[in-house]
Amino acid sequence: MQDILSPNEAARQFLSALRKPSRLLIAVSGGSDSTGLLLGLHQALADFPASDIQLCAATIDHALRPGSADEAMLVKNLCTRLGIPHSIRRWDDEKPPTGLSAAARSARYRLLAEAAADVGADAIVTAHTLEDQAETILMRAARSDDPDGAGLSGMADAVLYGRQTWILRPFLHCRRADIRALLTALNESWIDDPSNIDRRSERVRVRQTMAETGGARVAGEPAQRRRRMAVAAAELLRHNAISYDAAVVRIERTALAGAADILLHALSSMITVLGGRQHPPGRETLDRVAAFLAGNMRGRMTAGRAVLDLRADGLYVMRERRNLPVLSIEPGETDLWDGRFHVRNVTADRIDVGSGGTEPLDPSLPPQVARHAAAVRPRIIAASDAPDTPRTVSDLAQIEVALGPYDRFLSEFDLPLADEIATLLGRPAYPRPPIEVLLT
Repeated sequence: MQDILSPNEAARQFLSALRKPSRLLIAVSGGSDSTGLLLGLHQALADFPASDIQLCAATIDHALRPGSADEAMLVKNLCTRLGIPHSIRRWDDEKPPTGLSAAARSARYRLLAEAAADVGADAIVTAHTLEDQAETILMRAARSDDPDGAGLSGMADAVLYGRQTWILRPFLHCRRADIRALLTALNESWIDDPSNIDRRSERVRVRQTMAETGGARVAGEPAQRRRRMAVAAAELLRHNAISYDAAVVRIERTALAGAADILLHALSSMITVLGGRQHPPGRETLDRVAAFLAGNMRGRMTAGRAVLDLRADGLYVMRERRNLPVLSIEPGETDLWDGRFHVRNVTADRIDVGSGGTEPLDPSLPPQVARHAAAVRPRIIAASDAPDTPRTVSDLAQIEVALGPYDRFLSEFDLPLADEIATLLGRPAYPRPPIEVLLT
C-alpha cells in the first residue's frame, strides 16, 4: 500500500522537489481539499526562506447552481488575506443536456490552463486526494475488461495538459480527514458542494460504498508497473522501429520474439497513434494481436483502425484505408485530420484535405505497403485550384503528426513511451515536468 502523508509533510516534500524558480497556480474551488492545499502550500513556504517559489490561485465558476459566484468570491477573499494573487474564471458556454460532468471537467482544465498562461505559471496544482485516487481506480476497474489495464494505476502525480501545461497533484497521498483536521486547527472553513452527495453521480456512489467498507486503499504496484512498461516499450521502439513519413512504422522481426507484454504495450500505443484514435484497443483486441504474432506466419490483420502486416523483415503498422475523411480548412486555421495530423492552412484560400498524398515515399518500402501508405496519407489541394495544379504540400499547409492518446492528457507514467513515439514520428519530445523527483 502507498504511504500516507500528512498535508503539511506532503506540501513540504512537494516544494522541496519542485524545480526552482517556479510559479504555481493553485486550483481552489473552496472545498476542503483545495482550501487545505492552498493553506498547506502557503504554510510550507515558511520552510523555504527567501524562496523563489511564487503562489497564485484560480477558481473556476462553472455557473451550474445559484451561489457559485458568491462561493468564488469567498475564495478570493481568503487569497487576499493570505497575500496570494487570485483570479476567477467563469464557464459561460452553453451547458450540454447530457455529459455535463465530462463537459465541466473539460472546461475546468481549459480555463485553468488559460489562467496559468496569463500569469506565467510553470504548473497548475490540484488537490486530488487519496480518496479521489481510490475512487478513480474502482471506477476504472468496473469499466475495464483487463485486470492489468493501465487505468488501474490511477492518477499520476504529474500530468501534461495540451502539450504545454503540467498539472501536479501533491496531495494524492493525503487523507481527506487529515486535510479537514488541518483546516479545523487553523480555524478555517470550507464549502460543501451539494453535488458531492448526489447519488446520480458514479463517483458519489463509489465514495459512499468505500465509506461503508472501510475507506480508501491504494496499492502502488500498478503505477510502478505502468512506468516500467513504458520505459521498456520505449526501449523496444528505440532499437527496433523505423518510421516512414509518419504513415508506416516497421518493427524489426527479431523484436517480435521478445517479451510479449512489452511488445503488446508498444504495439497498443502504435496502433492507437497510427489509427488516429485517443484510446488504446481493448484486451480482446490485443489478445487477437498476440495470437496473430504467435503464429509467426506472414499475413495481415486489423486492430483499432490500423493494419498489421507481418512480413519476412518485420511487422508494418499503418492506418486502415477505410473511412478516411475529407476536411475543409479556412485560411489561417488549423484542424485535425483523421485524428492523425494537425493541418494548418497557410494560404489565402480554403484548402481541402483528403487522402492519397502525392509526396514520394521511401523506395525501400515493399510496393504493396508503399501503395497502402500513400493511400492513407493526407492529400491537400487549394479549393480554387484545378486538380492538376503543380503546388507542393508546403505551399498549402503546415502538417504536424498528432499523438491521439498523449496530446491532451499525458500521464508521467507514459512520458518515456510518448517521447519515443514522438521522436520516431518526427516530432519534438514533450516538455519535462517542473519537478525534480516525482512523488511515488
